[in-house]
Amino acid sequence: MEPLHPLYHHYLDVLDVAFQPIVDIHSGAIFGVEALLRGTDTLGFETIFSFFDRLYEENILYSFDLRLREKVIEKFCLIEGYENLKLFYNLDNRVLEMTDFSKGNTFRLLERYNLDPKAIVFELSEHNEILNIDHFTKLMHHYGDEGFCIAIDDFGIGQSGYKLLYHCTPNIIKIDRFFLTDIDKDPKKKLLARNMVQLSTLLGCRVVAEGVETERELLVCKEIGCHMVQGYFIQRPTLECSLIAKKYLLSGNNLVEEKRSLGNQKIILKRLEPLKSIMITDSMDTLLDLLNEKGTYLVPVVDGAMHPLGIIHEHQLKAIACSPYGRSLTQNRSSNLSTLETYIEPIPVVDLTMPLEIMIELFSLSQNAPGVLVVESSRYIGYLSAREMIEVVHERNLIRARDENPLTRLPGNFRINEYIAYVIESGTDAAVVYFDFDHFKPYNDYYGFRNGDRVILLFAELMQKVLCNDYFKGHIGGDDFFVGAILDETQTFEKVCGEIEQLIAAFSDEVKAFYEPSDRERGFILGEDREGNKREFKLLGVSAVVVRMGRGESITSSEHLQRTFAMEKKTAKKSPNHMSIIGY
Repeated sequence: MEPLHPLYHHYLDVLDVAFQPIVDIHSGAIFGVEALLRGTDTLGFETIFSFFDRLYEENILYSFDLRLREKVIEKFCLIEGYENLKLFYNLDNRVLEMTDFSKGNTFRLLERYNLDPKAIVFELSEHNEILNIDHFTKLMHHYGDEGFCIAIDDFGIGQSGYKLLYHCTPNIIKIDRFFLTDIDKDPKKKLLARNMVQLSTLLGCRVVAEGVETERELLVCKEIGCHMVQGYFIQRPTLECSLIAKKYLLSGNNLVEEKRSLGNQKIILKRLEPLKSIMITDSMDTLLDLLNEKGTYLVPVVDGAMHPLGIIHEHQLKAIACSPYGRSLTQNRSSNLSTLETYIEPIPVVDLTMPLEIMIELFSLSQNAPGVLVVESSRYIGYLSAREMIEVVHERNLIRARDENPLTRLPGNFRINEYIAYVIESGTDAAVVYFDFDHFKPYNDYYGFRNGDRVILLFAELMQKVLCNDYFKGHIGGDDFFVGAILDETQTFEKVCGEIEQLIAAFSDEVKAFYEPSDRERGFILGEDREGNKREFKLLGVSAVVVRMGRGESITSSEHLQRTFAMEKKTAKKSPNHMSIIGY
């Protein structure tokens, strides 16, 4: 390595490295950190890009970058638990053009710090225009062949992104923040990002949602199937290694959603096949021995941190296994047959806590995959075949069918009680609402149970129409309903109360169509009360008890909440707006 001019040694002394965590989008467990250069402004450069442009113009980009890598790796090793993390390092795609470029330097550097090559993720960006796609893919192949992980950064904004995916499949795709900013408010961005995630997953790539700044952006990224997340919402870049945590609490919504999905997780775990995995650094002999074990036809391949890299199917090795010289060929280091990478096939990777619908969607889009690899906190835990996936869906649907109200198809008491219990346990700021019809029994007696069912269905339909998808909606039974909403800066308690009032008014207005014209005009029907006495009953309506939960509120148990609903129901029915609000 040629010596640097003293000026550039000064540059290295001034520059510092900040780290920003990249975490599992489901569990919040840290996956790795991205190294971000700091101090180029102190050196008089307007941007980091202009700094690297100068190095390129001076023809010292590669030699300087090698020394910068060592500075970054040295600081990375100060992070607690760095042995189990990946270091994302931004690589200028012009280094291959430097006259002093040579192979093996990074590998020797890692040996000095006792790091596995798979611990390094080289981020290649489309920021600098890719004039020669062959040159760029050569760079990807160079570092990929040396055993490093490759990520495409800023995916989606350049002209060559999809062409790169075709020529050389990276390990990781980082979706540019342009597509993720306000993704919760922009259906077009959501559609484009979802397609990027699906395509990347089918090619065996892990997907990082980059630049996420709000909880709602995070939740949409999780919904569309992103594996990991990075951005200010998780943590801003920090110069202090001690501030990098092992796990991050992503959001209150996640706590509730994940615990609601525990039932699905139990079904999946019951049917999960714990196939023995093989390390990417293991020998071909180890692989062949594993495939010779009875019943083994598929081998998941993982790196040192148990992150899945793909699968090796027995059909890939039949010719070698059956050949008398097969093992000898695999031991020839100059042959491609001697490395596991030659035989790895992509397969969708799904998280145990991922919604079952997304798992099915990702699998169904993959034509050749025999199943999916399942991870927990990004670590491989087992394999789910196509057949077992069908069984999981069938069992989940049976459980849902048992709990769903047969008339409205809304979740029943089991899931309602589960929702309430976890809102209380997690201390989540939430609003829960109990609905009870006014004068339903007289109406049911007078017009018959079929019309009574039609009125119940009307209310269920209005719930779906007036209240957005952020609400949990349940049917307790008969004319009793339940609604829950997680509160945040946009979904406030005041907003929830306003929407409940709209729902009450909408029902009172539309239910009039279920009366005979004479009864509707009169404004009441004649019926019998519970004691058998004839009396007038007003037209149908609905009353609601709205209770704020969490964050210092007094209700701390399901039993207490049920007593509150029962007591406040009478107050709500006497109220002009048919509402009783607790904790406003």
